Amino acid sequence: MIKVITERAIPPGFDTSDDAQVATHCRIAVDAMKALGGRMHWICSYVTDDKLFGVVVFENEDDLSAYQRGAGLQDQAIKVHRVTRVIDAVLAR
Repeated sequence: MIKVITERAIPPGFDTSDDAQVATHCRIAVDAMKALGGRMHWICSYVTDDKLFGVVVFENEDDLSAYQRGAGLQDQAIKVHRVTRVIDAVLAR
């Protein structure tokens, strides 16, 4: 499995403070992942003032492209950052 962080601009008109809009956005993502038959898992997403960052795990890079098409994201500029290591406070000595 490959873990990545996706980065993209918040789509025009998407109000991330509106629960109904967020629910619709999430449904589109979940449906696109379901179509992949479990080959992709959305861990979580983070919203900043101007970007959406998602943490996702998938089997291969083709699955990420298929997800983007299924979710209607193929026309959006999405940066994909492959996670090579997780670092957190439990590693402190």
